[in-house]
Amino acid sequence: MEKLSQVVLDAFGIQTRCIKKEKGYFLCSTESGLVKVHTTSESFEAIRLQHAIKEHLAERGFFQTGRFRLTKTGQPYILIGREAYVATNLPPKQPETNFENEDEVIQVFQSLAHFHIAASNMPEINIPVALPLQEIYTRQLAELTQAGKQARRGSRMSDFDVAFIKHAPHATKSIEYAINQIASTNYIPLYKNATNIKSLCHNALKEENLLVAANTTYIVNFTQATIDLQLNDLATLIRRYAHRSSKCIPANRLIDTYSDIFPLPQDAHHILHAQLIFPWAFMKLVSQYYSKKRNWTPNGLINRMDTTLAEQESYESYISALT
Repeated sequence: MEKLSQVVLDAFGIQTRCIKKEKGYFLCSTESGLVKVHTTSESFEAIRLQHAIKEHLAERGFFQTGRFRLTKTGQPYILIGREAYVATNLPPKQPETNFENEDEVIQVFQSLAHFHIAASNMPEINIPVALPLQEIYTRQLAELTQAGKQARRGSRMSDFDVAFIKHAPHATKSIEYAINQIASTNYIPLYKNATNIKSLCHNALKEENLLVAANTTYIVNFTQATIDLQLNDLATLIRRYAHRSSKCIPANRLIDTYSDIFPLPQDAHHILHAQLIFPWAFMKLVSQYYSKKRNWTPNGLINRMDTTLAEQESYESYISALT
């Protein structure tokens, strides 16, 4: 995709004098703002699903999603040869959220609350329903036990095996705590209500999906969206912030910023603490390593494990105020 074809521009009705090539996409300056154009490997069904989500959110007052630009035939994509193209509208300025900038962090938590208000009563489209947390946690605990057997099975342990065996007991304790904590709350009724009213979770609240605009944050990329309890998104964002910043803003202030706009349900702080104490980063590395038979350990996995373990104490200290 060295050059953006005029056929694609015409199909989406894009009139521009300036096209800037970025890594993997083009930015077109138009009178109404920036338009991002790129090829996609997603199925047409997946694109239409995301389009339906974005339009539902707009109908309920949340427009900051990078809505698809439609072709002249009313589709959110066009097929040129063997390549499918999509075009999305972006704010005039769209840097990723900087988690070291307090104003941007507060803004993203406010925008998440507004997004969640709009993201319920989703239309009858094929959005997957997430599993309840107890089931997820129980499966992860079983995977951790199985990984422990694998680590001890070989005659020679790798550096990853050694680090895993040393820290697996703490991870086990954290998962068991999370399971028991969730069980002591009203999580199940909240989860069932969320699935009944079709509440949407974004599930990928990373910096690249949180774009800074004037007085708001664009929340883009709905490829991992599910129907679920929206506290999951709030926990994910707090976790992301805690690992990507110097943690100047207390977790309780971030939660209050959100709940001032979208009040939290009963037991929310206890549910959030269970979600935050769960060792997601550790378990992701364990799954990546032990899901394959390896004769060697990638340095990247070892380095990421070292980083995860080094951050563990400060992270748990940060979220301890929620207990």
